[in-house]
Amino acid sequence: MHLRSTLTLLTCLFALNASLAAEKPNVLIILADDLGYSDLSCYGGEIQTPHIDALASNGAKFTQLYNSARCCPSRASLMTGLYPSQAGIGDFTTGKPNRTRGPGYIGRLNDQCATLAEVLKPTGYATYYVGKWHLHEETGPIKRGFDEFYGYTKGHSHDQYDKDYYIRLPKWRRMEIDPEAKDYYATDVFNEYALEFLKQGQKTGKPWFLFLGHSSPHFPVQAPSSSADRFDEIYERGWDALREERYSRMRQIGLINGDHWQLSPRSLVPYDKPDIANGYQGQPNPAWKDLSDPVRKDLARRMAVFAAMVDHVDQGIGRITSHLKKTGQLDNTLILFLSDNGACYEWGPLGFDGRSRLGTTTLHEGEDLKKIGQPGTHQSYGSAWANLGNTPFRLYKHFTHEGGISTPFIAHWPKGFAKHKDWVRTPAHVMDIMPTIIDATGATYPKTVNGNEVRPMEGQSLLPLLHNQSIPDRALGFDHQGARAFRKGDWKIVWSKRMPFEIEWELYNLAEDRCEMNNLAKAQPKRVKQMAKEWEQWARRVQVIWEGEPAAAVKPTKDQSPRIKNKALTISAQVTTATDRTGVIVAQGGNQHGYALHLMNGKPVFDVRVNGNVTRIEGTTDVPETFHIKATLTKATMELFLNRKSIAKATSPGLIPTQPQDGLDKGEDLRTAAGNYQAPNPLNAKITKVKID
Repeated sequence: MHLRSTLTLLTCLFALNASLAAEKPNVLIILADDLGYSDLSCYGGEIQTPHIDALASNGAKFTQLYNSARCCPSRASLMTGLYPSQAGIGDFTTGKPNRTRGPGYIGRLNDQCATLAEVLKPTGYATYYVGKWHLHEETGPIKRGFDEFYGYTKGHSHDQYDKDYYIRLPKWRRMEIDPEAKDYYATDVFNEYALEFLKQGQKTGKPWFLFLGHSSPHFPVQAPSSSADRFDEIYERGWDALREERYSRMRQIGLINGDHWQLSPRSLVPYDKPDIANGYQGQPNPAWKDLSDPVRKDLARRMAVFAAMVDHVDQGIGRITSHLKKTGQLDNTLILFLSDNGACYEWGPLGFDGRSRLGTTTLHEGEDLKKIGQPGTHQSYGSAWANLGNTPFRLYKHFTHEGGISTPFIAHWPKGFAKHKDWVRTPAHVMDIMPTIIDATGATYPKTVNGNEVRPMEGQSLLPLLHNQSIPDRALGFDHQGARAFRKGDWKIVWSKRMPFEIEWELYNLAEDRCEMNNLAKAQPKRVKQMAKEWEQWARRVQVIWEGEPAAAVKPTKDQSPRIKNKALTISAQVTTATDRTGVIVAQGGNQHGYALHLMNGKPVFDVRVNGNVTRIEGTTDVPETFHIKATLTKATMELFLNRKSIAKATSPGLIPTQPQDGLDKGEDLRTAAGNYQAPNPLNAKITKVKID
């Protein structure tokens, strides 16, 4: 009798689970990395993506889904339904919290947010994650609600052929897919693990949630040589012809629906060190015809490898959707496909070679071309191909112009909504994915997670749009390492960076000018001033700006940094409770002209940069925890003082010959590096009495 009761109970539980699984939709998020706005064929690209296109043609396609300008902030926002700074990753994941920027910049998911897995798991979902995590190893997928994981939790990218780098979690799990069984290529293995986890989820009888976070097509651009070969001829035609063709196709498919979408000119190459920017810093990307034939061949191969990466992602999606159809779960699976940011310009039109991303580009010729994208390589495809990827917009990932923050977004759920004949044109944001999934699954957003109070969601459900209804109007704010934007209705202000002109707020009416070609800031200064004020209010509310942040970092209007062109300088600061031994005390300027007072392994350093070159003097003894530091620069000398005593002196490189593009920063260097270090190089210390004479 006892055994019979137990069996009856188990049967009932299984039936209940099966019933729940039948009622609740499964959820599959597929996130591509650094995929441009128009790279998919269903968005006008020449890379044929038939399986993604099938989801688009039987679902809904969005024209104005926004991201957060870079991979990990976008992931933090998507995963939590918050702005990135509210989730703790305002700009990037870091080895140590960036305390000078406040709680929005601790560099990992904080304890005041809930992940999608932490929301769905208590509702009865089996939860799985495959691929790139990039929300910090300390807050890994198993810790934040996922049952199973395969991929990597350290860093933003890695060699796709290095099988030993990719891990299975929890740690005691065996590898279901033998990495030795065939030639290892991470994109394909990620797709295989997605299928494996789906099958595991189906066996549980529960509804399942799978996050497939591809690292493709992020650099290093890598794909099997045979996969890239068929794209060579396409890209040997060059970015100018292909941009025109993409623009024409975007019109044909109805994505571009009027003259307010004007194809932008070739975008400027951002200001970086000349070798990083391939000598094109501050200039437009070059015309394809102006490059030598060997350079064109090299660049065409890089883009062919990039296209092959996208193709491998699409093939995997085809296998996944085929399995779902075969097992009867395709119609009741909410599938969302998107990219985390615009196409990546790093660093110039010729791309880069090498792990540091800072070296000059290697030109590959002849048989050496086939080595691009093979095991052990580390290459990017460069800013001009990224400009193609973001057709028809300006600029790229890292920036808050449309080319940096516009994402292709496809939703597919036949049981949940009818397919859309037209494009969905209402502005939306990646933080809306959390409330959309909650709305679709009937889940409840928690007030606490692990005893910690959770912030209310910022996003709003997109399900009404999928049902051809409207959603409430709202303003959207953006901030990423000095680039800012604020959209309210059809109006958008945007603050650029790393450009060869004086940076100030730009103003665009996106209903009339989606590609940001006509800056109306000078014609409507009152609107700019009001929207800049609203951006600052938003920034303070979501912890982009906090009460301890240096006022110079806010810059809601025109840069008010000291005018230092051709002037002798005295820079001084009082520093207390300096627990860090390396970091910036005060810096002004960037990688062309400027200065920086900073610590390096506990020793005081004064860097002066003129025409890209740094002249340095440094002390020989460690600073105490509390100290006064001063530096002077004249035409003849530069000198460094610690506690009012001269500790180093040298011949000056001369006065700074032009007003720097980057403004004054305290406690870090927010944009390009004025000194010989990697920006932002924050210093955990209290810095007061900063004075620039």
